[in-house]
Amino acid sequence: MNRLAGRIRKWIWMLPLIFAAGALGGCDDSDFDRDPPEGQGSMVVDNYTGDRVRVYIEGERVDSVGEGDHRYYDLDPGVYRVALDGDDTDRSWAGDVDILENRRTVLEVRGYSGDYDEFDVRIYFD
Repeated sequence: MNRLAGRIRKWIWMLPLIFAAGALGGCDDSDFDRDPPEGQGSMVVDNYTGDRVRVYIEGERVDSVGEGDHRYYDLDPGVYRVALDGDDTDRSWAGDVDILENRRTVLEVRGYSGDYDEFDVRIYFD
């Protein structure tokens, strides 16, 4: 029993450090700190590729997203046709994207390992 008490005393000093790390390190599940304007939603293109991605919303080219970066696009709620195109590659993706009021719709863009011509895009609401 003394051995167990010794071990507990040995590690008990670390509890405040563990709780502090939890409080500082990850209580917020979101990677994005910008909220949509009131009455709108935001589309976030989160670029995990090693290339700049060109973004088109309803056929109109908007600001690109640099490699390893993300960009916000504030839009009225609704369904939008979105196309993504690699700046220096032949990779692309197109699809319909739902924008919800006061929410972020995230397009997580990665290079598709099975086909060099396609982006792998995961869409979720944040």
